[in-house]
Amino acid sequence: MASQTGAGSGLFRHLTILPSVPFSQRLWLMALLETYSVQNETKTLLWEGILHNPLHQSLPGGIEDAARHISFSGSKLPYIPINWRFAESVSALKAFEGAMVNVLLKKKYDIPYQSTHIDTDHAQLFLMSPVHPLIMLDPQGDRIPIGLGGGREGYEKYFPSQDLHHLSKPDTPLIDLAITNIYKVGDGRYYHVHASMNSSPSKTALGIDREKYRDLSTFKEACTTLKEMTSKYTSQELDTLMNDQYRQAGTICYSVDEYRASEHGKANAHVGLYEIHHHPNPTQRPTWWTDVPDHTSPARPLFGLKVVDLTRIIASPTIGRELAELGASVMRITAPHVTDMSQLQLDLGWGKWNAHLDLRKREDRAKLRELIMDADVVIDGYRPNVMKKWGFGKEDILDMVKGREKGIIYAHENCYGWNGPWSHRSGWQQISDAVTGVSLEFGRAMGLDEPVTPVFPNSDFCTGIAGAVGVLQALIERAEKGGSFVVDVALNYYSQWLVSSCGTYPREVWDDLWSRYGRFVFRSTDNMGITIPAFLKMLHEKQTPIFHEKYFEIRKNGALGVDVRTVKPVLQFPTGDVQLGYNVGSRSNGTDIARWPTDLMTEVVS
Repeated sequence: MASQTGAGSGLFRHLTILPSVPFSQRLWLMALLETYSVQNETKTLLWEGILHNPLHQSLPGGIEDAARHISFSGSKLPYIPINWRFAESVSALKAFEGAMVNVLLKKKYDIPYQSTHIDTDHAQLFLMSPVHPLIMLDPQGDRIPIGLGGGREGYEKYFPSQDLHHLSKPDTPLIDLAITNIYKVGDGRYYHVHASMNSSPSKTALGIDREKYRDLSTFKEACTTLKEMTSKYTSQELDTLMNDQYRQAGTICYSVDEYRASEHGKANAHVGLYEIHHHPNPTQRPTWWTDVPDHTSPARPLFGLKVVDLTRIIASPTIGRELAELGASVMRITAPHVTDMSQLQLDLGWGKWNAHLDLRKREDRAKLRELIMDADVVIDGYRPNVMKKWGFGKEDILDMVKGREKGIIYAHENCYGWNGPWSHRSGWQQISDAVTGVSLEFGRAMGLDEPVTPVFPNSDFCTGIAGAVGVLQALIERAEKGGSFVVDVALNYYSQWLVSSCGTYPREVWDDLWSRYGRFVFRSTDNMGITIPAFLKMLHEKQTPIFHEKYFEIRKNGALGVDVRTVKPVLQFPTGDVQLGYNVGSRSNGTDIARWPTDLMTEVVS
């Protein structure tokens, strides 16, 4: 086992980790650990948790045949110390994506299903690519790390800060950093407060004067201040204050059963990883996208597909990045007056042009309409109804293209899901984890009766994979049925699936995993600013596979003019007939002009 995981196991240690357990039970534990396999469990999850899931009955024909061409390798036992089965989850989702790509290849290009491989160790890097210490700009020169919690001087040379509200700068007060956290409130329940993209409304809601607390010297002091402020409210009072009065993200931390029993949980229980809605239109005939001679081929299966990307942060931008990896041309639209997380742009911007449009201006709204009218896919990741305000909501876009010959795929992503009383709320990964019971179960796994936010942007990235698969399925259906399609994507849809279909490790497997790392305990106020560095340190000390050089590559970035060391594409096609990569490099906001270039290999649109 040690040679596979680097985290040290072995017969004697398995027999002694639970000295109070009778010897016969310890033998049974050893047998379980010897038979547990991340790869076998991933395959089972793919088949039973996705392909045969009753919530996924609309999958295209042939996807099971395609899935039979997928193989897995990697460490037999898990090594990221989290009770939820993150390794199996992300690996199964990438396999699902591979199967859907194979269906598209067969239907569009009439080629046999391609052998597809997932290394489950490699797949886990997908969850930590914006924070991994081996990823850097100019690796053979200035060696600029991507950093944690805000840009560094070298990084900001290439990606100037768009953090207009100073949410995560080096000089951001600790009181601001402590806003996004879980606190025990007046009625004894736990509540997840969130700073969102601007912490000021949250601070105003709680009566916090930023200047008064600017000189706090420790994060613990800042958390103590927040505890005092939030304890004045019951959980329901705080929920109303944040969501209804100040329109900030926030949620009561529920158990799995409480969420399932809630009105909102019931309203979304019928949805799997995503939901597709067909909008028939006799004008819009069955069609693929426009092929580009000498480029559109099985090697780059989505080449020629045009995607308008109206997204921020991680989950929805991942959808566009996944499509770009398969050859799609993606135009991301940003604005100089809209705050953004620049530290994510290197990782989430691969394969995307990036243009500024100010939708407050009539002429810029006209430019966005021109982009959409020539696009196949639109991805909207802003909070519900933001784009509707400017005439680019779901109904607006469907109406915009109703007279053209090809339909459009409109994918929108939110936190809570698109049904039920909370569907209008803004939210983040931490909010989804807290509302669906994921956070509480992590706390309980460490022997606590309090929620603790799980480490890494797992829900974000996995939601992005699910959204990309939904778009691929919609493209296949457009080619068969015509019309337009809406793809509903949500953090909660993934979280529901994680809870109901993927689940946590068996107690014995988790106990072994947790014991390898000294049975650490994090608390409710240990947000990701605390846990991510701690986990990366533990994983590095154990020499886990996420630090193996074979999973990284030096990638040219023409837009920046320097190379980047980054994670290789996770999906592998061993025969080489499908070649994953990006047409263009990542870049800072506003680098390009908002138009589709004639040559889709143009590095910078000017």
